[in-house]
Amino acid sequence: MAYRLDENISKKLEEGYLQRDALLSEFASKDKDCIRKKAYTPKIFRRQYIRDCEAIINLQLFNRYAGKTQVFSLKDNDDISTRAYHVQLVSRIARTIGSALSLNCDLIEAIALAHDLGHCPFGHKGEKLLDRVAKEYGYRFMHHIQGARYLNNIVGAENGANISLQVIDGVLCHNGEEVVDKYMPNINSCKSFEDIDKKLELAYIGKLNDDRLFACTLEGCLVRIADVIAYIGKDRQDASKLKYVPFENYKESELGTYNHEIISNLSIDIINNSYGKNYIAMSDKAFEALKGIFKDNYEEIYLSNHSKVDEYSDDKLFEIIKSVFEAFYKDIKGDKKLVDKYYRPYIYARKEAVDKYFEDNKNYPERVATDIVASMTDKYLINFLEKI
Repeated sequence: MAYRLDENISKKLEEGYLQRDALLSEFASKDKDCIRKKAYTPKIFRRQYIRDCEAIINLQLFNRYAGKTQVFSLKDNDDISTRAYHVQLVSRIARTIGSALSLNCDLIEAIALAHDLGHCPFGHKGEKLLDRVAKEYGYRFMHHIQGARYLNNIVGAENGANISLQVIDGVLCHNGEEVVDKYMPNINSCKSFEDIDKKLELAYIGKLNDDRLFACTLEGCLVRIADVIAYIGKDRQDASKLKYVPFENYKESELGTYNHEIISNLSIDIINNSYGKNYIAMSDKAFEALKGIFKDNYEEIYLSNHSKVDEYSDDKLFEIIKSVFEAFYKDIKGDKKLVDKYYRPYIYARKEAVDKYFEDNKNYPERVATDIVASMTDKYLINFLEKI
């Protein structure tokens, strides 16, 4: 038996959504323009991008955010950020700004929740090491590329999660380590899933120019800068809680020193400089201040020993990643005992989607081995090597 909305309530909801849509900016993404591989007829209360949000939070890798490093790894401190906290903060900041700019906040939420699904164990340190391993096999790994691949090619196959083009494009183009003063949507970026496929294939061999990766939607552009706003001050807060870097070590900034100051000031500056515009922008003063904060963070946190993985040197961590990668690579080309036991059952609920993924990648064992390592949490990666 299927429940149905009361007709009167249904009519009122529809009228309310029409009024809400009429208030969106002329530059906002509209639900009617949503593109999917497989058509979806939205319910009145479960609109196009709400459907994406719900699909994303039910994915295996979304659940694993809680076990993945943001900056500081393997810390026995529940107050230190994980990826799970980070993506929610990105979502909140982006929706706050997006609401002020009259953008599509459902699309913003979907991109924000999905944007780091491609992160491997141990954050950016692990990303560089996994890329180093994959490179030996003629393949390249970058977390924003992997996130788009996961949604498009792993759970996005026939009968899969069916995530919209606009969300996958936002994930692909979110690279939050490259900061600019203006984010202008590239409307020619990804007009079709064929465009997504072409970009991913170029990325796999290291030939995709990241400098030109701007999302095709204003919402995707906003999530990209919200990603920066969410981590730049929070990383300082975490470093302080671990007693690594006191706030006095940072230079005074136009945007403030503390997390709440940076979030508030950047949000206001972006609203002031983006309202009614077809781009997301900061003032020159705020942009220069943000670059100064980046410089401080790199000196005090990211390039220091504070963000190292305790008890594991880079060489040791590389050997762990390489050993697990090679174990699966050999297994994929052999009897697939490891893959069938430790990977296949945990990819996606629908068998048809999983079967298609393996069929599509039967000639690319290096891709599948990379997918497997990237899907692991920090502790699971280390424990898995001991297990096998």
